[in-house]
Amino acid sequence: MTRRWLLWLLVIGFAWLTVARFTEIKNLADTLAQGQWQWILAAVLLQILYYLIYSATYQSAFVTVDVHSRLRDLLPVTFASIFVNVVAPSGGASGAALFVDDAVRRGQPAARAAVGTILVLIADFSSFTVILLVGMTVLFLQHTLTFYEVAAALILMAVTVSLSGMLLLGLLHPERLRQLLSRLQEIVNRAGSWFRRPSLLNRDWSDKNAAEFTEAAQAMAARPRHLARTLAVALAAHLVGLASMYVLFLAFQYPITFGPLVAGYSMAILFLIVSPTPMGVGVVEGVTPLVLISLDVPAAVATVVVLAYRGLSFWLPMFIGFVLLQRLKSFSPTEKVQARSWNVRLVAILTAAMGVINILSAVTPSLATRMAMVTHYSPLLVVQGSHLTAALAGFALLVLAVGLWRHKHTAWLLTLAVLIISIISHLLKGLDYEEAILAAGLAVWLFFLGSHFQALSDTPSIRRGARLLVGALAFTLTYGTIGFYMLDRHFSVNFDFDSALQQTIVMFTEFYDPGLQPVTGFGRYFAGSIYMVGAITLGYALFVLIRPVVRPQGAGSQERSRAQAIVQAYGHSSLARMALFEDKSYWFSSGGSVIAFAAKGRVAIALGDPIGPPEDAAAAIAGFKAYCARHDWHAAFYQTLPDYLPHYRAAGFDNLQIGNEGVIDLPNFTISGKHNKSLRSNYNRFIKSGYRAEVHTPPLPPELLEELREVSDEWLTMMHGREQRFSFGWFDDDYVRNEPVMAIHTPEGDISAFTNIVTEYKRNGVSTDLMRRRAEVESGTMDFLFVSFGEWAKAQGYADLGLGLSALSGVGEQPDDPQIERALHYIYEHINQFYNFKGLHTFKEKFHPRWEPRYFVFENPTRLLAAVVVLTRASSGDDFMWQYAKELLKNKKDTYS
Repeated sequence: MTRRWLLWLLVIGFAWLTVARFTEIKNLADTLAQGQWQWILAAVLLQILYYLIYSATYQSAFVTVDVHSRLRDLLPVTFASIFVNVVAPSGGASGAALFVDDAVRRGQPAARAAVGTILVLIADFSSFTVILLVGMTVLFLQHTLTFYEVAAALILMAVTVSLSGMLLLGLLHPERLRQLLSRLQEIVNRAGSWFRRPSLLNRDWSDKNAAEFTEAAQAMAARPRHLARTLAVALAAHLVGLASMYVLFLAFQYPITFGPLVAGYSMAILFLIVSPTPMGVGVVEGVTPLVLISLDVPAAVATVVVLAYRGLSFWLPMFIGFVLLQRLKSFSPTEKVQARSWNVRLVAILTAAMGVINILSAVTPSLATRMAMVTHYSPLLVVQGSHLTAALAGFALLVLAVGLWRHKHTAWLLTLAVLIISIISHLLKGLDYEEAILAAGLAVWLFFLGSHFQALSDTPSIRRGARLLVGALAFTLTYGTIGFYMLDRHFSVNFDFDSALQQTIVMFTEFYDPGLQPVTGFGRYFAGSIYMVGAITLGYALFVLIRPVVRPQGAGSQERSRAQAIVQAYGHSSLARMALFEDKSYWFSSGGSVIAFAAKGRVAIALGDPIGPPEDAAAAIAGFKAYCARHDWHAAFYQTLPDYLPHYRAAGFDNLQIGNEGVIDLPNFTISGKHNKSLRSNYNRFIKSGYRAEVHTPPLPPELLEELREVSDEWLTMMHGREQRFSFGWFDDDYVRNEPVMAIHTPEGDISAFTNIVTEYKRNGVSTDLMRRRAEVESGTMDFLFVSFGEWAKAQGYADLGLGLSALSGVGEQPDDPQIERALHYIYEHINQFYNFKGLHTFKEKFHPRWEPRYFVFENPTRLLAAVVVLTRASSGDDFMWQYAKELLKNKKDTYS
């Protein structure tokens, strides 16, 4: 949980830093635009090479202290450490902690990794001291060396000596090191006691780390060649950094000499190290230009080069570090998924922002002026002269942004196409390489995120959308060409067929109005109607391309046979039989499980838990969630047992108790005793009156089936309702005909009530599904039916009799229950407009069942309402709102009549 919050704080910190320093980013873009792009590109590549070699410094240092590591594993940690040092400044400690934590999670000793990070700092500072001495010599000879520069150099040397002293202490005086760490442990634990955490560090922490620290120091002393190599690699990194600054001087056409270059670079790095601000922000930018100006570098050149160098050395690793943060071992797989998800969402937000800017620019011309800076550098913003064109382009970008947010593969492809077209258009309309570079950068970022855009669209939908796109373009082209040709009297131009075709093409490719001047109101209307026709058809085509997969309800015969075999082998609940109804689709896991579900809109709701081998449950849950994500659905599970709740939580689901299922323990079932007096009296009364309960075995004869249908229809009319589905059976001839039915026969032989008998496969139990009676029956008929059912099931040797879900009963009754469950408890107590929750529970309570909790499992609270709506649609039909409204109006009418 702590690391999850840490990840969110880092993301928020990055967003705040980006917004707070947006002006600085803008100035950097303006500055880089002034230089020669070939040298700017070379400087960028050198900066990347610098961090690659800097990562090699860590690898070499770790090898020196016998910590195993790979360069490809250390590179993301290097960039992420720079990002963390800026977003969460702590004097460089937070960045160093990432290297130690990453090594520990790779199975390496923490103390050895800590020695390795200290060695990197020593090597980095020592090798830099060589360059620093050269730079200070240049300043001294030019009589421009200042006191604060000397003081900063002394601070650096003091830090280097202190770090070296720590290693020597572990090498020469290990007992003193143990005493020092023991004292540190006491201080930390004493501080922890203030927060009720008196044991932040374990009792053996000082001894264990002192021993590992000493071993690492001894390993380092035993490998002088590796130590020398580490120093050489660190020096090579600084030489590359020096070359990067030199290339930037060339980019701004100033061939700087060696002395001023070394002096400027050394002061920039010196104050980056000793400055109290993160990465020397503000200090380096102030000191370095003064140093260069004192060495006769023109002030304008010094300022612009330092700004460019700091921009590349600060913002480039910052952005790369944010992107690579997701690859750190420090975060769990769930947290890494969240980080990758935010990369996707950031791209979607940028795309949507460009769409909003387009629309606002179209409807509020003054706002376009105030957003000139943003629009100038927006790679997705269409250059427009027509407000209508801007609005249409903005609408298209918004539609694509929604698709990107939902990880739609089709939206990813279309946005890449838009970016590529944008790059070409920026270059062709005036060699605007700044905007083209930004578009290319966003396209590259989007391209490398391609593996995260896996949500599918229907193949039929894609084909239909593609046909619509082609048809829309062809129709709009035909409409515009014929219109301009036939209606040229409404314009100041006489159109022949070629010019009419050209005019229509120009309107949808150049996005401006080249000489089109309507002279009548109808001419203005027709010109606008071309855009409107194109907008409606193109917009609908985009919607079809990125909408969720529309899965036909039901499964094929092969899938149904496969599901039936699994259910018969592993089904163990009252819902197992419902999983085989024709309204279900199926997903099969590789471990032999099946999940029965219904998909509507953007939600796929499964009935109960996965059915299959218990050891496959966790994999089946995670696999179904991934399957739903690929189809642009959110997964949910209805009426799950408590057994698999840990698996659901591990897969990132939330859960909500929705009621309890009543289960009669048949071996102990009886109507004897004073607690069952009313049931016993009612049962005996029916027997004496000539009523009988009879079990009819399948297949049921047609005349019996017809009579049962009459009872069912009468019951539905009495309840003012219609058949429920999904978690319920409905009166289907094939279903009822092939299941045992217990019916209550009156003394005259007619059927007054019935229930079908559903077996629970692997579980030695039966349950009821359809419970129906006539409108006019003897009082107590349903009690007689269920007592007879229980007696029969007990005689057959069954262990359990399921009475079905008692919705909302027992939910939210305790003060510490979740607020949403307490809200459901209020509904249970006070609302019975459509469902007689309490009445059903009271009826089932007569038979003294045990109550087993049932749960609704969903991805997160923001998607709960959508999941509930889809559950209602699956149960009551897509028009359930209309049916509820009719029932409410009817009840109101009956009240006032």
